[in-house]
Amino acid sequence: MPEMIAFNSPETVVVAGNENDLRKQRPLKKKTSALNTVFFYLGLEQRSDKDANVCFKILILVALLVLFFSSAIGFIIMWFTDVYNNSILEKLILAPNTTAAEWWVTPPVFPLLKVHVFNYTNSREFLRGEDSKLRVQDLGPFVYKETAQKIDVRHNGDGTIAYREHRHIEYLPEESHGNPFDEVTVPNVVLLSAEMKKMNLGTFEKIMYGGMKGTAGSTAFMRTSVDSFLWGYDDQLLSKLKTFLPDVTNRFGMLMSRNGTGSENFTIYSGESTLEHLAVIKEMDGSTRLHQWHTDECDLVGGTDGSQFPPHLMDRQATLQVFIKSLCRKFPLLYDSEVMALEGIPAWRYKIPPTVFQHPSVHKQNECFCPQEPKTCSPSGVFNITGCSMGAPIFASFPHFYTGDRVLIDAIDGIEPVQEQHETFADIHPRLAFPIGGASRFQINIRVQPGMESFKQELYLPVIWLEVVPGEISDELRAMIYHSTYSANAIQMSLKIGSLAIFALSFVLVIAKCFYGRRKPNKT
Repeated sequence: MPEMIAFNSPETVVVAGNENDLRKQRPLKKKTSALNTVFFYLGLEQRSDKDANVCFKILILVALLVLFFSSAIGFIIMWFTDVYNNSILEKLILAPNTTAAEWWVTPPVFPLLKVHVFNYTNSREFLRGEDSKLRVQDLGPFVYKETAQKIDVRHNGDGTIAYREHRHIEYLPEESHGNPFDEVTVPNVVLLSAEMKKMNLGTFEKIMYGGMKGTAGSTAFMRTSVDSFLWGYDDQLLSKLKTFLPDVTNRFGMLMSRNGTGSENFTIYSGESTLEHLAVIKEMDGSTRLHQWHTDECDLVGGTDGSQFPPHLMDRQATLQVFIKSLCRKFPLLYDSEVMALEGIPAWRYKIPPTVFQHPSVHKQNECFCPQEPKTCSPSGVFNITGCSMGAPIFASFPHFYTGDRVLIDAIDGIEPVQEQHETFADIHPRLAFPIGGASRFQINIRVQPGMESFKQELYLPVIWLEVVPGEISDELRAMIYHSTYSANAIQMSLKIGSLAIFALSFVLVIAKCFYGRRKPNKT
């Protein structure tokens, strides 16, 4: 009988004998590959029990189970949770000494402020009754670069930040259409505001006001340069009124308060407590209310300043809220479509719905914006901001009364609303939740009533309209936006596919192990 020699490997048995015998026995020799060995220890290849290394097989089984449960956890995390996305969004939290906080204080974005001025070409003829309608020219845009900064910043330690805003305005002649030192004929906002307030004065006060008005030589329309009208000029009527009203300054400009440090003190949520409140305004001047409107829904401070939104709201269904202090209210933004911005970055376009300036008879929710005393609601298309304009009869609208009542449009020649030029929209990054494109467009109007300076009917006179666009964006911010879009998405997809592949493979191996492990080995 030939002698049997067993080696350590349980797969190989070599028969000892002479050379002829070995040749005869060679077909019975079984070669073993590394894959066969792996299959054996995984239980996927059956052999004699006496050849099995039991401890090693148990170790393999334990490792396989660990791999399976780990891959299952990874699969669930990557496919059914926001852990990966939240790890990116945590970098947006405005915590002290972070890049996000530094960029928030000094934004690497330099918006462009585009100003259009309405020049009245037949004001004298209209007031004399020779022309039945006023006629305007839309001049501009006169373009300015805005450099914004947060000052007096204070981290309160409770997840909120207090600050004030400072803006520096720089004129850009190469971007502008027209010369800011050209003269235009515009409504005399100071006089028309004073005329409105005169209606509530006593007889003696009216006589005094009439004398001051006469010596000042003020009329319903004035001739001045665009630059002076926007950024400030010394008004003679204000100078006269200052004698009786010490708090009144003798200088006036439509945008004078926009250049410099704002008087308002804001408190916002930093996102440290929860990302769901990131950048949401908590208080203005220490109050959660505006004290302008008569319902909580309209009067409560809220929303963001438009530079950042809570990321969790980016789901196409939620309504974003923008607070505009000069208009004393929040404005809703609704998802409209998916667009491309910044030369190839996907963004979601949000728009202010056309109902925001509609009469309550058309849109019931706007009833809370009607003044209580007296109870009057503006026509569809204009919004009464007299309460936050020091009592001046100022009304906001979209440019050229876009979405407004046809009565407003037909009352003045030269008003031509066009959706593409006059609607407001924001192109917002769907992950980072801040605008990377868009245009904010609003118009300032002044209301005149019969009996005021020879006016025979109520009119809403357009004065200026503004368009704010993102403008220049720093290279650092562009790089961050790009990597947060493409690099992060590529990594996320790789992790999702990898977790799915490993989970599927480990699942198959566990099932195979359980199935084959129950089969008894064939006995030789």
